Amino acid sequence: MRLNYFVVLIFCMLFASNIFAATLSERTFKSLTKIHDLMAESQYDEALVLLDKLKPKAKRSKYEYATVMQTYGFAYASKDQYKKAVDAFQESLKTRALPKEIQQPMRYNISQLLAAIPDYKASAEAYEVWFLKAKKPSAANFVFAATIYAQLKDYDKAVKNIKTAIDMTAEPKEVWYQLLLAMYYSENKYQKSAEVLETMVSRWPDNVKYWGQLSGIYFALNKNMEALAVQELSHKQGFLNDEKELMNLVNMYLFENIPYKGAVLLEREINAGRIPKSGDNLQKLGEAWMFAKELDKALFYLDQAAVIQKKGELFLQMAQLYTDKENWEKVVNTIDLALNAGDLKDPGKAYLLLGMAHYEDGDKTKALTAFREGNKFPKTANQAKQWITHINSDR
Repeated sequence: MRLNYFVVLIFCMLFASNIFAATLSERTFKSLTKIHDLMAESQYDEALVLLDKLKPKAKRSKYEYATVMQTYGFAYASKDQYKKAVDAFQESLKTRALPKEIQQPMRYNISQLLAAIPDYKASAEAYEVWFLKAKKPSAANFVFAATIYAQLKDYDKAVKNIKTAIDMTAEPKEVWYQLLLAMYYSENKYQKSAEVLETMVSRWPDNVKYWGQLSGIYFALNKNMEALAVQELSHKQGFLNDEKELMNLVNMYLFENIPYKGAVLLEREINAGRIPKSGDNLQKLGEAWMFAKELDKALFYLDQAAVIQKKGELFLQMAQLYTDKENWEKVVNTIDLALNAGDLKDPGKAYLLLGMAHYEDGDKTKALTAFREGNKFPKTANQAKQWITHINSDR
């Protein structure tokens, strides 16, 4: 936080207008003029040397002493020696010798310098002293106050000040909304955060980050369809490009039971190369088509996933789909692959499907063999026994 250019500029303008000339001795005025010239050229060390020489003589007059101490404050602030600058300004103010229009900016400078140290508690106290005497605070003043109170975690005051700044400005700055959002978010006020983000998205629609944040906030508020709508708009505008973002949208479609859109998106992005053609992604695509009741497409992608992953559960899933299609030959083949993979959580299910496929295909002997294997597992024993009884009674 650098104040040097601004405060020195004010000092130079005051001096150039001869505002001090009527109340300073000729010798003091000439010395301060030389000091002013040095500071204007950023020769602050040289200016401080001259101030040290001038200070004892200036003590004869309250006004001259106040002016000298104020000048010390400008010089120290310009050298980023904020504590010394604060002490000098406060010493100047103690005299009450300078005009009100000079004292008031000094009070504000003190608050700024204390924030730069940083000593936010003291800065807030100094700001409040300044504010009591301020005739027409600007939006920038309220933003500064909001920043201080936010650092003190006094979010009520911080929010009040930043909202005042926003309300009194035709074109509020983006960073002001960012500060307001951060404060609401820090207090877990997600509804308020959503309202701020809605404004930010409308004002700065090209900022990808805001779209993602708004979607996340909606999700936290259990407004899942609103979160999905925001993600869809973000995608249409070309903001979702990497795998993580795209997969997040796919998963949202699936979570909200809109598998067809999820499958279409995932298929398109895999074909475009933005999502890798991995076994997991192909499996997800197959399952999405399965939930969308597109069994042929589901089997097409699940088959590709199975070739890569060689998971028994995946083969079993395919066998169930082939059962729905009454393709008994495929059921038998995929069940064999599932059993050979050796990682089935419940092998009894596989034997039940295998037995049903053989039975429907007219091979009761192989069906009985499969059902007898299924009878060995607790979860499928009852169904297997019923099939065995049925086949034996049917002979």
